[in-house]
Amino acid sequence: MRAASSPPGVDGVIVGVGARSASGLTALQVTMSARAHKFAPRESHLVDKRGENIATARLMTIGDDVFGLDRFVALGGPALTQAAFPWLASWRDHGAAPPLPAVIALPSESRPGFDPRLRRYLLEALEARARVPLDRARSRLIFHCRGGGVMAFEHAVNELLARGCAAVVVGGIDSYFDPDVLEHLDAGFRLHGAETENGFIPGEGAAFVVLVPRTEARGLARYGRVLAAVSEGEPRPFGSEEPCLAYGMTLALKRALAAVSAEARPISWMLTDVANERHRVDEWTTAAARAHRGFTADVLHDQPLLKTGDVGAASASMLLAMAATRWRTGCAAGDTAL
Repeated sequence: MRAASSPPGVDGVIVGVGARSASGLTALQVTMSARAHKFAPRESHLVDKRGENIATARLMTIGDDVFGLDRFVALGGPALTQAAFPWLASWRDHGAAPPLPAVIALPSESRPGFDPRLRRYLLEALEARARVPLDRARSRLIFHCRGGGVMAFEHAVNELLARGCAAVVVGGIDSYFDPDVLEHLDAGFRLHGAETENGFIPGEGAAFVVLVPRTEARGLARYGRVLAAVSEGEPRPFGSEEPCLAYGMTLALKRALAAVSAEARPISWMLTDVANERHRVDEWTTAAARAHRGFTADVLHDQPLLKTGDVGAASASMLLAMAATRWRTGCAAGDTAL
């Protein structure tokens, strides 16, 4: 990612940003709350295996009896409206805006508590809630949890913008607030607590950005640019029989850095989805050390999801929304970010 003042390249220009999480109802609120280290998880009526109430980072504006598709639409609709508004407004004097293709990252279908209605009804429900016309034929849902967030940007930049698409909205929606999901995390000792040394605080959220080619960005405020989006499979993921050595993450980092090295200085700002689980800290530390030539000596490792709760499949788009908002408001930690 890079601030909007950078030189031309093959990329997508960010012209709209929207986000929603427990720490804010707009991209600006979410970003500044994380920057100010404001975080207030709340106890829920759901209990863990010790009989204690489970605390999560969840929106107060969505009822605790809302789950699955309905919760995802309540999270994603307003964020999609925020992101798409500048693009839609630019068409007011030119007739109706063309429908936007959407690429959305979502939790894996194998995750406990997955709502199968998401595949069939999510796009239709989001379009109605957000009042944003979507090109469903060219839209894509990616069910791959955290990794799906980066895969969504890969598809948007390499398959849509590179093939002449005038604009595309990319984002992610996820919520760990579901009885089956929380039971699964609790059974695996992955919920943060006094008796868990390696857990995280489950959160929820949605974030979207609208990307356009530079030729379509005239008259629109530019938040920044996506210079590269790269994902790789991890040959020995956490939980496999052999130890994870972060080979996949290392390769993805090196490919991303190589794609931007021709025009970008070494990266001084790294935003990651690390949210306390020790194996993820180890993976990022190992991969970053192997790719150290692409970073400045004093690179800042920013972990804003520690102040939102883990947002799963929405992580990549949430981090990009935060970086873009900080560029736009003049408080970014660098003009190029990973």
